[in-house]
Amino acid sequence: MYNNTAYYNGKYRYFPTITGLNGILKEIIRSNSTTDYIRITPFYVNEQLERQIEFEEYMFYIECREWFDEEIQEKHVKECLNVEDTQRTLNDLELGAILYPLCKNNDVDSYKKALTKYKESLTEIILKMMEIAKSEMELKEGHLPFGYFCFEIHSE
Repeated sequence: MYNNTAYYNGKYRYFPTITGLNGILKEIIRSNSTTDYIRITPFYVNEQLERQIEFEEYMFYIECREWFDEEIQEKHVKECLNVEDTQRTLNDLELGAILYPLCKNNDVDSYKKALTKYKESLTEIILKMMEIAKSEMELKEGHLPFGYFCFEIHSE
């Protein structure tokens, strides 16, 4: 993770685009290991307008725990969906289950499945975020070629 998101001895952070994120996710999936957590926060940048918008409600957060059951998983998803300090809320429990999965420590299979499911859902998620960006940033057709999505990635 570090090699793909930091440079100059960790002094600076790199925020990959969707292409870079897909490559990082493939690499993580192939590693056959788990981490304590991975948090991926998407944002959209428009260079022409010199503005950006963050999408905390579409943040991906996978956490590995010693133990959990279905009730704890459901409670975790609902807590993640009801964040008070975001300007927009996501009320889609099915998408919430994709964005906020739990896995057991060292359960490589469920970890890989959760990452794969997130990777596969990115097309749908990006389309939703683009509609929000168009509306909130008042993007016109001429602004679109100057915009792109990036992802801030944290892991431990």
